Amino acid sequence: MWWIKWVTIHESYGLPRVAQECRRYLESQGIRVRINFKQTKRAGHVYMLQVPADQEELARICLQAFKDAIS
Repeated sequence: MWWIKWVTIHESYGLPRVAQECRRYLESQGIRVRINFKQTKRAGHVYMLQVPADQEELARICLQAFKDAIS
């Protein structure tokens, strides 16, 4: 059995809407994605978009292209 090392490539504060949109886009590009969250005292919730370490470089490129397209 092998283990997957997950790396965080994006964090969103407040509502999970942005993290969900990024997740959908990355999955459409064939990248495995998971969203973890933690509760903080100051910001409410922090949503962390994570990808496998071996797909990190491609995911960062795709995520930047997505962000450029929506801005």
